[in-house]
Amino acid sequence: MSASRWAERLRPEVLRRLALGLLVGGLGGALAAWAEVPLAWMLGALFACMIASLAGAPVAVPLWLRANFMFLIGLFLGESFDGIGLAELSRWPATIAGAILYVPVAGWVAYLYYHWLIRQPVMTAVCSAIPGGLTAVVLLAEAFGGDDRAVALSQSLRIAIVIFAAPIVAFGLLGFTPPSEELLSARAPIGWEGIAILVPAALATMWAMDRLGLPIPFLIGPIFASAVLRMTGLVEGALPHWLVEIALVVTGSSIGCRFHGLKLSTWLAVALATLGGTLVLMAVTAVFAWAVAALTGIDYLAALLAYAPGGVAEMSLIALAIDADPGFVALHHVVRIGFILVALPLFAAWLSSRLDRARDEAPGPG
Repeated sequence: MSASRWAERLRPEVLRRLALGLLVGGLGGALAAWAEVPLAWMLGALFACMIASLAGAPVAVPLWLRANFMFLIGLFLGESFDGIGLAELSRWPATIAGAILYVPVAGWVAYLYYHWLIRQPVMTAVCSAIPGGLTAVVLLAEAFGGDDRAVALSQSLRIAIVIFAAPIVAFGLLGFTPPSEELLSARAPIGWEGIAILVPAALATMWAMDRLGLPIPFLIGPIFASAVLRMTGLVEGALPHWLVEIALVVTGSSIGCRFHGLKLSTWLAVALATLGGTLVLMAVTAVFAWAVAALTGIDYLAALLAYAPGGVAEMSLIALAIDADPGFVALHHVVRIGFILVALPLFAAWLSSRLDRARDEAPGPG
């Protein structure tokens, strides 16, 4: 990298905006973690910096810094595949197939809502409609010309709506008793042997994907390498919590700082559209859960929690409370997110080329 570019990045004014952005994001993440908000360090940083940006505060966490932390985020997302092997996948083949089929069906229905009713551009509507994969979806929107601010807001608000509404419905309206103890215990940390295998494999996969021209290789490469190594049992254990939290704060802060100049009316319009989009996704989820329950005999509420586009830990805890199988719920969330992370970049690249070709072939004025 040229000295002039580094000189621009290290200007005192740029560093002050960066420091303020990270400070605001860190405080937002800490507050969200204290309040036990799901995805606390990322969503807390995102919303704190979003509010600061909308208020005109001089906060800025640049894309180049976020890109350097995406490698860690990819390794972290790959941890979802720990303990998932062929034996686990073979227990519920029909419902797992349903979880994979749910993604394009639910995404297509939500896309019709966002594109034809809300009038969002194609790529923005596609990324807003995807039921999961917040970080990767926002990066894809940015890479392929979508409105990453609208997508970030839509995806973040949808997660918040589903996660906060599900316990109200389960423990309030339906009267189930909340679990008295945590379902998910602290995971053992990854050892140096695991790091020695994981990091070189992730770097090699990232390099290969970059050479092949695949989108966001710095995120998808580490996810893929980590997933394969964990599913085969070659690597186990979690990255240090403090390291993951730093990466999540940087990522959330960078997304939140991009709302400078956005009018409050536009923000409210996207928020209202997201409420409608969440209702559309949950309606599709309810239909899928009913069909799966009818075909397999699985309890309807368990199937509903397994397909709901919300947080895996929160849905699994509710499953524990209603005497469903929390492992069933967790596995289906992992499958859904994993399929999104693998398939969405390929689909986005194909769709982008189709849109470019259509623009090239369109007749000119007159």
